[in-house]
Amino acid sequence: MSRNPISTHGVEQNTAALRQSNFELLRIIAMIMIVAHHFSGHGSFDFASDAVSVNRLWIQFLRVGGKIGVDIFILISGYFLITAKSFKTGKAIKLWLQIITFSLVIFAVFTLTGLEPFGVIALIKHCLPITFSQWWFATAYFILYLLSPFLNSMLLSFDKKTYQRFLVLLTFIWSVIPTATGFMPQGNSLTWFVFLYALAGYIRLHGGRTKIKGSVYILLSGATLMLTFLSAVVFDLLGTKIPIFGAHATFFYGMEKLPILVTSVLMFLGFSKIDIGYKKTINVISSATFGVYLLHDNDYIRPFLWNTICRTGDFRDSHLLIPYSLAVIMAVYIISTLIELVRIHLLEKHYMSAVRFIADRIDKVKDKFFSLRIFAG
Repeated sequence: MSRNPISTHGVEQNTAALRQSNFELLRIIAMIMIVAHHFSGHGSFDFASDAVSVNRLWIQFLRVGGKIGVDIFILISGYFLITAKSFKTGKAIKLWLQIITFSLVIFAVFTLTGLEPFGVIALIKHCLPITFSQWWFATAYFILYLLSPFLNSMLLSFDKKTYQRFLVLLTFIWSVIPTATGFMPQGNSLTWFVFLYALAGYIRLHGGRTKIKGSVYILLSGATLMLTFLSAVVFDLLGTKIPIFGAHATFFYGMEKLPILVTSVLMFLGFSKIDIGYKKTINVISSATFGVYLLHDNDYIRPFLWNTICRTGDFRDSHLLIPYSLAVIMAVYIISTLIELVRIHLLEKHYMSAVRFIADRIDKVKDKFFSLRIFAG
């Protein structure tokens, strides 16, 4: 099984032959759902909130899976990182290099071609993409990874009952309350990721021993996904009489809302229990998933992709919207995957030896520092 939720290449490439592909397949499915969500969310589909149409319902259906995909990525991370014996500096450097490479290359392409104006402030932001949250998920995930050793120390100190109370409290504060009120008390994407990390850690340490088959979990996740979508349909219908319902038809689609959380956990549990062995093709494709996100959801690429290249808004009222959307989603995913695999082959695999060398030196200094601190204490 993959122990690197972002990429299966580079640091752990030598162990690829031992890696099971169930979670790798799940990451592919999660990223496809995210791309579909971006098609629906960034494609200029300004449907009237007091009218119901097949196309509007289809766009809402595409949107439901996006936050499920996000939650699944963090669940996978927590599941494997909770048992990590130490912080991997090499992984952090590798992730940082991947993010900054996409940031600078995209900035260079768009400014040199005149698609975007050059600016010093924009250059600084692209040189520091994590600091300035060029990708909200990338920034939150990178911070989560840096925090993971400290989270592990806390979570592993809990006995089972304490862990359960901790999760119940966080579930109530950051999922039940937002689901009931739309307000997340003192929460943001990072705090939500911490909760998902802790939840997945509990599943790894104390759960997952039920006799329920993986296929049952997957079927249940499909059922809860459809129920979540049906909530939007009901709100659409109510919106024809009471406009406020139509304006908030996708209220339950937030990544912190209970229907999305339940669906994500059920899907995660389902794939954790299926055994498809090692499939090289699946693992190679899954190694590019984070690159797919970085490429297609960049601030410069996003409007250019959906509005200029794909012209998605032109199909708002077209009977071709459904087949066109499916074709575009798969095209974006496949092309982005190929570009990322080229990056890995031409760049990443050549600088990873240097990354490992630097990481080893940093780890030695770090270990020596902490050992001295412990001795001094």
